[in-house]
Amino acid sequence: MSNPTPFSSATDYYTVLGVDPQASQAAIKRAYRQLARRYHPDLNPDDATAAEQFKYLNRAYQVLSDPQTRQQYDRDGHPSPTAQSRDRPSQDDFDAIEFGRHGSFEDLLGDLFRRYQ
Repeated sequence: MSNPTPFSSATDYYTVLGVDPQASQAAIKRAYRQLARRYHPDLNPDDATAAEQFKYLNRAYQVLSDPQTRQQYDRDGHPSPTAQSRDRPSQDDFDAIEFGRHGSFEDLLGDLFRRYQ
């Protein structure tokens, strides 16, 4: 695995994910998943650079995977302050999950995290 230059807060989110600004949502998701596997801190426990890369990947994907925040990012060059408030699930997110219909804990987590993709 090569060590790319670490991203900074000034790095363009499309560059972080390695996609073109006209990339489809599917292409953005595919790029994110590939890079997230590569830089995940659990797979690189002794690599602080990988952990930093992973943070930037998550932030870039969070902004570019949502059509509204992506449009605002494309227009203004930065995500809106309200997009940053969605970093953590709200109580409404938890209340919306129907806990009784899940067959396993993995199903429950899948339902929860699907809301943020």
